[in-house]
Order: sequence, then C-alpha cells, then structure tokens
Amino acid sequence: TMEAACIMFEIKPKMVADPNTMGKKVKDYWDPAQKNLLNDANKLLSRLFNYDKDNIPDKVIKEIDSYVQSPEFQPKEIEKASKACTAICMWVRAMHTYHFVAKGVEPKRQKLAEAQAELDVTMAKLQKARDQLQGVMD
Repeated sequence: TMEAACIMFEIKPKMVADPNTMGKKVKDYWDPAQKNLLNDANKLLSRLFNYDKDNIPDKVIKEIDSYVQSPEFQPKEIEKASKACTAICMWVRAMHTYHFVAKGVEPKRQKLAEAQAELDVTMAKLQKARDQLQGVMD
C-alpha cells in the first residue's frame, strides 16, 4: 500500500540488495514512505486531499495499474492488516479510476466550451439586433 502511495506521489524507492538473488537490487519503498509520508499524519492527509488529480502523469498510472489489478490490493484484503492502509488503498484506487473518467470527459468539456463561446457570440449579435430594433421602434 505504501509502495502505491509513493508511486502516486512520485517518491523514488531506495534500491536495496535483493535477499533472494545475490548481486541484484530491488526497489524498497518503506524507508522513503516513512521519511516522506508517514512522518507527519496531518501533512499526509493534506497531501491526499490536495493531490492534483487532474494532472496525474501517464507513467504514474501505468506503474499503479499493476497494483490496482492485483487481487491483494483490494480494500477488503488490506483491511485485514491495517485500517489506515485500507484508506490509502481506496484513495489510490479512486485516483486511478478518476484519471480514466476525467480523460473520457475532457473532450466533452472542450466541446462544451466551444459551444458556449459560439452561443456567447450569437447572443451578442441577438442583443445588438434587439437594440437596433428598439431604436427603430422608439
């Protein structure tokens, strides 16, 4: 869970010796998570609430994808170990879902903005015509 949170916040892992393969290094997120996320609960909550969910880098989404697809990274599974980690798991999953929903909605927002601009121009022309008509009628 803390691995996923570190990935979301783009906190780099510490490379440590692989206990299973001599000479190989593996990513370890525990120390960076402790130093950057877990050392201040209020700061972590603030970072979660103020996360820039509209600009999640694609590389972060790609990296998080394997966690979200994992059966072990389900709130029910995480809850067995930690209630706090369950909330972080739910947040990571929510940000992942939001990313794809926002990407689907963005073209519609752009079309709406274009249509609104066109409507504003048309309404300005209509108001000008009404003003001219009122001038003729007076």
